[in-house]
Amino acid sequence: MSEPEPGDLIAVGDHYYILASTFAADLPKLVLKHDEAFFVADRRGDFPDVPESEFGFYVGGTRFLDRFELRVHGQRPLVLNAAVSDDNLQVAVDLTNADMREGETVLLAGRTLRLARRLTLYEGQLCQVLSLESFAVEAVHVDLVWQFEADFADVFEVRGLRRERRGDRLTPVCGPGMVRLAYRGLDKTVRTTWLHFDPPPRRLTPDSARYQLTVAPGGRQDLVVTVSTAESPDEIEAPPVGSLSLVEIVRRRRDENEAHQHLMARIATSHEPFTGWLRRSRGDLHMLLTETPDGPLPYAGIPWFVAPFGRDSLISALQVLPFEPAIARGTLRFLARYQGTRDDPFTEEEPGRILHEYRRGEMAACREIPFIPYYGSVDATPLFVMLLAEYLRWTGDHALARELLPSLERALAWIVGPEGRGDYLTYGRRSPIGLGNQGWKDSHDAIMHASGEPAGPPIAVVEAQGYKYAALLGGAELLEALGRPEAGPPLREKARHLRARFDTDFWLDREAFYALALDGEGAPCRVIASNPAHCLWTGIAAGSRARAVGGRLMAEDMFSGWGLRTLSAGERLYNPMSYHNGSVWPHDTAIAAAGLRRSGQTEAFLKLATALFEAAIEWEGERMPELFCGFSRVLGFGPTRYPVACSPQAWAAGVPFHLLSEMLGLSAAAHDNRLSLINPVLPPWLDWVEVRDLRLRDSSLDFAVSRGSQTAAVELLARRGDAELVVRR
Repeated sequence: MSEPEPGDLIAVGDHYYILASTFAADLPKLVLKHDEAFFVADRRGDFPDVPESEFGFYVGGTRFLDRFELRVHGQRPLVLNAAVSDDNLQVAVDLTNADMREGETVLLAGRTLRLARRLTLYEGQLCQVLSLESFAVEAVHVDLVWQFEADFADVFEVRGLRRERRGDRLTPVCGPGMVRLAYRGLDKTVRTTWLHFDPPPRRLTPDSARYQLTVAPGGRQDLVVTVSTAESPDEIEAPPVGSLSLVEIVRRRRDENEAHQHLMARIATSHEPFTGWLRRSRGDLHMLLTETPDGPLPYAGIPWFVAPFGRDSLISALQVLPFEPAIARGTLRFLARYQGTRDDPFTEEEPGRILHEYRRGEMAACREIPFIPYYGSVDATPLFVMLLAEYLRWTGDHALARELLPSLERALAWIVGPEGRGDYLTYGRRSPIGLGNQGWKDSHDAIMHASGEPAGPPIAVVEAQGYKYAALLGGAELLEALGRPEAGPPLREKARHLRARFDTDFWLDREAFYALALDGEGAPCRVIASNPAHCLWTGIAAGSRARAVGGRLMAEDMFSGWGLRTLSAGERLYNPMSYHNGSVWPHDTAIAAAGLRRSGQTEAFLKLATALFEAAIEWEGERMPELFCGFSRVLGFGPTRYPVACSPQAWAAGVPFHLLSEMLGLSAAAHDNRLSLINPVLPPWLDWVEVRDLRLRDSSLDFAVSRGSQTAAVELLARRGDAELVVRR
């Protein structure tokens, strides 16, 4: 791979900052994932030889193929069309040849060949079929070459982290129609890539496969390339599992999808673009799901965060819980299995703490990064309790709640903390290579004073106190439901006390807003940011102060027209192109919208919901990215993209479901076998919503909601079971 020129990379001080390459950031990308494997391709279906780029085929946090490019007569084919299928099972690319000349002689006229390229994934295997179809009137001779390379880079290297040393490349092996590339890492693990070509090429080397084909008039030829991977203590000669055809992979994947259909509620609306956003988002979320022994778990996002993340997985599961509770079940069980049991400063593990991030690549195995797993999150643990409480409200699944009771008790013990720790959830980095900020805004400069100076630890970010408040109330409800009536009142009293202290310590009279955080000295960070909006969602902020926060959020310095900025445009560190200091994060705006709805600010809720919808339909395929830039909306133009955002991202995919839940006013009470729709309301552009197979305990309901002048009408269409549907105004 060629070396980048000076100035091609953005250099910053944050150890885990994702570097933006000027080569790759501008290029459109096609992504696909299945379980631990994913790839990032360009619009030709290639993994191009682009310096410092994320292109490639990855499994388990390692890039097993960083280059895979097609050449026809030495040239790149021309792109006719490129897309990911609606079900996210395969990438389809249609190419054609350019004019092939030798001097003044045209050897092959342009657009004579159609090259149909199909790529799909199954577990640790990539299958690609290239179909050559000739529209010439005589036989065509085609010189076709695949060029490939495997750098076996850890995903953190791809992100820009430099290592002092690496392992060793092993000698490539070429056999009949097969190439084996291997690398022995510093963790003593051998990572191997096999490329199998069918039919075998005319010439095969460790970095290329050359075909010399003759395609008859109107003829067609298929070339199949299968890429298999393995990790093992020693070198192995052949892939541990046999290769599957593209047709077989797609069949298996479709069967898997169909098996999940009965677990999901079905949604139809009067507005096709909104329905399309829901459909795309559900497909993206399902692509990000990874099957674990505990059930499905949403990985955070492609390409940088294809791994378990406590906060991301929990919020994503909360967003879609009414429509697909199985995701919450798998998430809860997985995170309970890896809940902290001991004190370890390197990973910041503590008894009862829920993990932040879990990586399995070479750098994690060598402890060059702490994510093995890493527990540096102040909010994952209360979010775990919040999700379990909401899951029980919807499902009445006491069996799972009893199974997770020890995890619940340990989580509550961590949240409450020992005597003398204080009322607030705080953080301060203990690991030498851990995260300095441990709320959802975890970049190094995200928590600051109005002067721009970073807040010193231990830091109490405002939204974490809201999560603690909701977790205390949810924990009380859970323990009482599990036969522990004496445990509820003390937790509710702690929540009441926390709310009173919070209002005293975090409220800024001059700004009529809550502080971003309290620093280690207890001084408030007098900064206007989106974080306090989460406190409307969790209920710790209420009454006149909730209304004041809502009004301030909708001011021009916070509301960009597409969503809420993470930091006010009037603050010293505001930068609409930054990661957390002025950009718009869809999940953050959706949480704010939910908070506005729950505090009775319906007009503001609908305004934010509409802005997010209008932003979503501006993105290709209605795929909402992780974040976008916070520039003010300009009539006739779409939002400005953030160059290294993950897309898809789990909690961005969950946004339309979160908004829809709040529009419908869904409130579940499985213990009473009752589903309430509290003051349902639809925006002016949405006439009706129809939901089928919405599950509550052992029942499922079909109902329709239609927009009226002030509120919405609800019609029960069908009921299976004896659950009650109640509309409350």
